[in-house]
Amino acid sequence: GTENVVRACCVLSIPYLLYTSSIAAVGPNTSCEPLLRGNEESQYSGEVELPYGKTKAMAEKIVLEANGAKLSNGGTLRTCILRANTVYGEKAAFLQELYLLARARSGVLNYLEPEDTERNHTYVGNVAWMHVLAARHLQLKAELLAGQVYYCYDDTPSRKGFLVRHQLLASADPSVRLGSHIPYWKMWLMIQLHRIIRAILSPFWRPQPFLSVALLNTIVTTFSFETDKASRHFGYKPLFTWQES
Repeated sequence: GTENVVRACCVLSIPYLLYTSSIAAVGPNTSCEPLLRGNEESQYSGEVELPYGKTKAMAEKIVLEANGAKLSNGGTLRTCILRANTVYGEKAAFLQELYLLARARSGVLNYLEPEDTERNHTYVGNVAWMHVLAARHLQLKAELLAGQVYYCYDDTPSRKGFLVRHQLLASADPSVRLGSHIPYWKMWLMIQLHRIIRAILSPFWRPQPFLSVALLNTIVTTFSFETDKASRHFGYKPLFTWQES
């Protein structure tokens, strides 16, 4: 799909391409190596294992290699990438699912991440605003933004993602309270038992996996960043504060 978009830009002489990627293109990955307060230039090793991250990494490579490509009218294609992280908003499906699970447990919101895990969340309106500014300045300052990658960020706290989610849900429903930590070994064991059950039942029924070890490792591994690159390059400032979000 990304290859077709790039081809279309070249054939139709569309000179600017702003691609929405994801931090999943970088990590966390199979190395389970933590990244704490990194930035766009931070090196992060390991192989991306989850299918979504793999496709995003491949797409990023295509988009960056297309920067400087010749257009049919003799012009040049300029490309730029924005990496969104966990985007939340009024209709965020993952928040709605967490809320329904919490209500089913008498208002208790249990969490899987360890106490020292750190995550970034970004309000959807700020992500949209960053795209508007990047698209505008890619045309005004192509020599600066072309070939660049930017993380999407705002002033949402980046410490302990389960606390951020709890605060978001509790602000809408004060009866939602934080529960207890679910141990890694318990989730790992449940995944393996589910795999055995699937293998036994496969001739008759194939229940969908609720979690994989790769996804479990992603959840419990710290991957956070601290950057002002978008602010320096195209004057980005969040439209909405954490309190408003």
